[in-house]
Amino acid sequence: MDTSNLNIPRELISETKSFDIQTPVTEIVSSISRYSAVVVTKGPRYYGIVDNRALYRFAENSGIGKDHAGKYALAVPAVESSTSIDEVLLSFHKSRAKALPYLSGGRVSGIIKRSTLLKVLLSLRMLSGMNANDTMTSPVVAVDSNATLAQARSAMRERRISRLVILQGGRLSGIITNHDLMVNYSRKGDRLPEMKNTSYSPSDAQLGSTASRNLITIDYTGSLADAARKMVENSVSSVIVVRRGAPVGIVTILDIFGSVLSARRMEDQRIFLSGLEGDMHEYEADAKESLKDFMKKAEQMLKAKALAVFLNVKKVGNRKYEMRARLSIEGQGTIYVHSTDFNMERTLGKLLATLMKEIKKMKEKRLTVRKVSTFKKGMDEAEYYDELA
Repeated sequence: MDTSNLNIPRELISETKSFDIQTPVTEIVSSISRYSAVVVTKGPRYYGIVDNRALYRFAENSGIGKDHAGKYALAVPAVESSTSIDEVLLSFHKSRAKALPYLSGGRVSGIIKRSTLLKVLLSLRMLSGMNANDTMTSPVVAVDSNATLAQARSAMRERRISRLVILQGGRLSGIITNHDLMVNYSRKGDRLPEMKNTSYSPSDAQLGSTASRNLITIDYTGSLADAARKMVENSVSSVIVVRRGAPVGIVTILDIFGSVLSARRMEDQRIFLSGLEGDMHEYEADAKESLKDFMKKAEQMLKAKALAVFLNVKKVGNRKYEMRARLSIEGQGTIYVHSTDFNMERTLGKLLATLMKEIKKMKEKRLTVRKVSTFKKGMDEAEYYDELA
């Protein structure tokens, strides 16, 4: 079935609330919890959306203050009746937002949620033939349940990730997200408004007492469609990939969108750039060429196909650049790295150097598994990997 020209029907749109750009952000938080995201308008025109990711982005730097909603709004693309599913997928993946506004007659009439799009992908069988282990980001970042909220926050900031897996006695026991941290963190300026009047001050609390137990897992051999169903059925945005009970990777809803995009693009469209603004666009052609050359080197080293690379560029302040990249390797999963510098070319150079180190680690791990296999007949490669883990 050719789904390239299918659009998002009006029946899939969810309701939300709209707020003027001058509305104090403290007045919209409860609506974000209820609707996933709210729309910000400037007069009669759409201005942006605010979700809890946008709130967290500011909270980790300066806290939730008395600013107006416009400061927190993300200018994500709007969806209309003529927007194709591929375009919606790309908009979600580039913006990393939890919802996109839906325009009808030039006005916002609702939002389309990521979870809704995931249901569409399942109903159209667009995940058929895809495996969770091809899409997962590996290795999973985990911390011990004895670690504190403050330590978890530091780890997530350092690695630029939005969730951590919690281990207790070496076994999988829970998960904590940036939203969990934002709600529970001790300093009032860093917490959501509804938590400001509570006396609980948990910055030194252990994760074992605060982490979510709603931990959804999928076996390493599971399909991507099964991973998506688990997300939909349990209202979560990620599942942990396990092998014999041990976490070996994580699949997020955005990972699924990325896999669908890479599978549906032509050979010369395996490179996806986002976040470029203003004079950064003049580096776009060079960045794509560098990424194209890098993918060839990765394929030669791993003897496997590089399915796609996603690069997000962000300018921090007036001078510093931050880059985040995800490289998907067929049969190997996804590698995630990030880098920062005051020069865009140097930032990309540092990012590619870090990515190459991870590829070498991946190759060494495969070679180790194969070496062990010459001594232990009758076991498959997955079992060798288990013994080495």
